Amino acid sequence: MADDIIDAHEQSEQARQWLQKNGSSIIMGILIGLAVLLGWQRWQQSGVNHRAEAMVKFDDFQAAVDKDDKELAVKLVEDLRKNYGDTPHAALGALELAEMHLKASELPEAESSLRFAAEKGGSASIQSIASLRLARVLLGRGEAQRALDALKGVAAGAYAGELEVVRGDALLALGRPDEARKAYDAALAVIDVASTQRASIEARRDDVAAGGAPVSTPAPAAEAAPVPTPAPVAPAEQG
Repeated sequence: MADDIIDAHEQSEQARQWLQKNGSSIIMGILIGLAVLLGWQRWQQSGVNHRAEAMVKFDDFQAAVDKDDKELAVKLVEDLRKNYGDTPHAALGALELAEMHLKASELPEAESSLRFAAEKGGSASIQSIASLRLARVLLGRGEAQRALDALKGVAAGAYAGELEVVRGDALLALGRPDEARKAYDAALAVIDVASTQRASIEARRDDVAAGGAPVSTPAPAAEAAPVPTPAPVAPAEQG
């Protein structure tokens, strides 16, 4: 019994000495852990606030578009690109602004907006839509090779038909009819039989196959897939 008491005393003494030597390190570790946790929570909240601000800017931009206030729309997209370029709202704003430029036949400005969206879209869907529209704009400017290069940013899948149509137009403009015909065939293989596009694509394909005069490349237009709607900003989780 006495030995047990001595052992317990020695153990408690060892523990006390260990705490004296390491207590400050333990406390420091706890403080550092708390600081990291608080910093993480603040960082998360700042991200939510940043996205919320971008959404407000985007809503203001859409209001300017509805009012056909192009000057304000341009300023708001510039703000989105400069200060909120890491959010999808900047790319979506650039896509819509490009439509305004296209309607005004401002192809260089449309190209700039679409190139930003194609590179900074954040999602494969936004980047694919922007790349397809950019390729159309470049074709309208007579830059078929650059149009082909722009198509590298398109993920196939839902955009396979549109991708092959634009590819065919670009190849045709480059004087490569055999490749263009194959691209049109690939497009027809995936485009819905009820689509109104089929007649135009078949006409181009048949004309190329018959060795006729190349059909003219369609003017650039914002006719790709619908632009995705930005997701609402979720509140940060409270720790």
